[in-house]
Amino acid sequence: MQRGYTTASLALSPVRTVRMRRLRALSAIAALALFGHAQTGEAEAPRRIGDKTLVAWVCLADLDQRGGSALTLIDPAEHFDAIVFGEVAPRKWMPGSDFFRRTHRDQSAWPAEGAAPDTLVQVAVVYHGKQMALYRNGKECAAYEIAAPQAFGPDAMVLIGLRYVGGMGEIGFLAGGIEDARIYDAALTAAQLTALRPNQLSDPKPLAWWSFEDGSASDAMGTFPEVRLVGATVANGRLRLDGNSYLWAARDKKPLSLDADEDERPPTEVQTMFYKARSKRTGNMWDTWLFLHDGTYYLYYLAKSRGNWDNISMARSPDGVHWTELGRVLAKGRGVTWMGTGSTWKSPAFDRDGRFLLNFSEWKGPRQTIFFAESKDLVHWTRLRNDLEFVQDERWYERNGRWDCIWTIPRPGGGLYGYWTATPRKETGGQFGFGESLDGVTWRALEPPRVIGVGEGEVGAIEKLGGRYYMMFGTGGLMVTLVADRPEGPFHAAKRNLRLLSGHTYFSRFFPTPDGVLVNHHSIARDGQVYFGTLKAAVLDAEGTLRLAWWRGNEKMKGRPIEVGAAAPEGPVAMLPNAFDAQGGVILEGTLALPKAKEPPRGLYIECGKGQGSAVLLDAEGAAELGALRGDGSGFKAEKKANREMSFGAPARFRLLLKGSLMEFYLDDILIECFSLPAAASGKIGLLAGGDARAFGEPKAWLAAPAGEPW
Repeated sequence: MQRGYTTASLALSPVRTVRMRRLRALSAIAALALFGHAQTGEAEAPRRIGDKTLVAWVCLADLDQRGGSALTLIDPAEHFDAIVFGEVAPRKWMPGSDFFRRTHRDQSAWPAEGAAPDTLVQVAVVYHGKQMALYRNGKECAAYEIAAPQAFGPDAMVLIGLRYVGGMGEIGFLAGGIEDARIYDAALTAAQLTALRPNQLSDPKPLAWWSFEDGSASDAMGTFPEVRLVGATVANGRLRLDGNSYLWAARDKKPLSLDADEDERPPTEVQTMFYKARSKRTGNMWDTWLFLHDGTYYLYYLAKSRGNWDNISMARSPDGVHWTELGRVLAKGRGVTWMGTGSTWKSPAFDRDGRFLLNFSEWKGPRQTIFFAESKDLVHWTRLRNDLEFVQDERWYERNGRWDCIWTIPRPGGGLYGYWTATPRKETGGQFGFGESLDGVTWRALEPPRVIGVGEGEVGAIEKLGGRYYMMFGTGGLMVTLVADRPEGPFHAAKRNLRLLSGHTYFSRFFPTPDGVLVNHHSIARDGQVYFGTLKAAVLDAEGTLRLAWWRGNEKMKGRPIEVGAAAPEGPVAMLPNAFDAQGGVILEGTLALPKAKEPPRGLYIECGKGQGSAVLLDAEGAAELGALRGDGSGFKAEKKANREMSFGAPARFRLLLKGSLMEFYLDDILIECFSLPAAASGKIGLLAGGDARAFGEPKAWLAAPAGEPW
C-alpha cells in the first residue's frame, strides 16, 4: 500500500456499537432510497439521486485557500456537485460543479467568509429541480436557476476535502477540519437546515452521514460502505485535512484507487529504435533527458499515468541504443495539479558528497515552482526538503508565470549557472530565466538575459560549443537555436538553420559525453503516443551553424543485414520488392543524386496502406518536403518542410530509420527531419527517382538490432 494511504477502519468501540445498532435499519432504508430496493429484497431499477442537499460543518485553516471542497458527490463520468470554497471568488463559498455547469459565475453580491480558524460553520447547498440555493448557518446566501440539474446513480462516489478526482488527477484540496458531513436525497428547507446539529441524527434522515465520532471515518448510514483515507486522519471527532489529503467513499472498493497506485513491475523487454515506456504507473511519456555515468546511460522522462503529468520515470542502457525500462522514480506531491520536466547534474561537491541532483517543477494553485531530489546511484531518488523550493524573484519575473526545468552549465569560479523556462517581466527584454548556485540546490535568480529574434518559449538546454553558448529553445512547437558569446547573453536567433527541429517532435536536450555533445528529444506519433527519438550528434560547421547529425553509436542499432532486391522501374514510384519488418524496425541506406534545378524532386515513398503513403521529397538544394502521397506518385500534399541550408554531396548519402509510424531521414549524416506517418508503415518502400533510373545507388538495409537480455 502506498505511503499516505490508509483504509478507514470499520471496527467500532462499544459506545459506537450501541449507537450503530440504532442505525442498522437505516442502512437498508438508505439503500432503498439510493438503489431502489432493500438489500434483502428483489432488485428494482436503481433510482437516481435528483433533488438533494449537501451539508458540512467546516472550520477552515486558511481563508485565502482557493478551490477546495468540503463535500463532493461525483460519478465515473466526472459529473460532480460540491460545496466549494473560493474557486471563482476569493473567500466565498459556492456550489461547485463540473465545468461550472451548475455554478453561478457572478458572485459579487455573495457574502465573504470571515470565520476564525477554530470556528465551525455550517455550509449547505440545496438542489431542487432547476433551483439552487447556498446556505451558511441556515441563512440563505445565494439562490439562482440552472439550465438543468445533474442526477447521480448508484455508481456515485463521495469526496470530503477534495473537489475532483478522475482523469485529470486530484484537484481542489481543502485545508481545515470537517466536524460532520452528510447528504440528503431531498431538498431541505432553511428551517430544516437550522434545526440540524452536528453529530446528531436528524429527521429527515440523511442518505449518507459522516460524524467522525470515536475515530471512525465510516458512513453511518451504510450507503457508501467502502472508505479510503488518502493522507487524511480522524482525531477528536473531526476529519483533519492538511490541504493535501481527503476522504474517498464508494459502494465498493474498485473505484477507490488511482491507476498509479498499482504496484506494478515495469516490462523487462529490451527496446531499440524509438524506445517507449510501457509501465502503467508511468503512462505516456513527454520531455526526456539523459545522464552518462561510468559508461551507463540513464534516461529520464516526464510522464502521465492519468490526465496530467504526474511522475518522472526512467530507463537504462549500456550503449545508448538498447534500453531497459526501470519505471517510476518520482511522483507529484499531494495538492499538485501537475509536474514539470527536469534535468540531472552532479553536485558541485560531488568528490566529497557523491550526490547526483535532479530538479523538477510542480504546479500548485496558480503558481509553478521548482523542487529538487538527490540520489547516490541515479536510480533511487529522494525529494529534498521543501525549504529549498526555488520561487520567482518578482524584481524580474512574474510571480505566477512559468518557472520550470533548470538546465545547468559550469559557472566560472565554481558552482553552476542555470537557465530555465520562465516568464520575465516585459521590460527586461528576456524570454527565459537565469541564475546561479554554489551547491546545486540553493538557487539565486539573476536578471534575465536579453533575447533578440524570438518570442516566449521554453528552455530545452544550453551548452558551450566552439567557444560560444548555444541554446535549444522551444517556441511555437519548434526547437530553434539561440546563440550568445557570454553566459549572461544577449542571445540572438541563429542566422542559419534556425529551425533545429520542426517535425513531429519536441524538446531537444544536450547530452555531453566523452564522444562529444549529443542531443536527445522525443517523437510524437499521430495517435498522441510519445517515444524517445534516437540519439543524435550536435555538430558545428565552419560558420558556427548548429545541426543535428547521425551519431556513430547508433550503428549498434543495426541487426541482421537484409538483401535488397532491385526496384521495379514501373511508374514514378519504383517499389522495392522487399516487405520490410517495419514493426520491428528497419534501417535503409543508399546514395541519391539530388535533382538539378527545375527537375522533379527525388526521394522515398513509405507505404502506410493500400495505395496510400507518405513521401520525403528533396529539391536541388537538399531542402525537403514531407507529406502524403498516393502509391501512383500523384496527389502529394506537403505537411512539413525542412531546409538545413547547406550543400550536400553528389551523390548524397541517405539514411532512413523506420519503425511503426515513426521515421527519421538523414542526408550525408545530417538529420533532415523526424516525421510521424498517418498510419503504421506496411513495410513497402519505393524510390522516387524523378524519371532518372540512375538517381539511386544500390540500397542496403538492416533489421533493427533484436532485443537482448534486460540490463
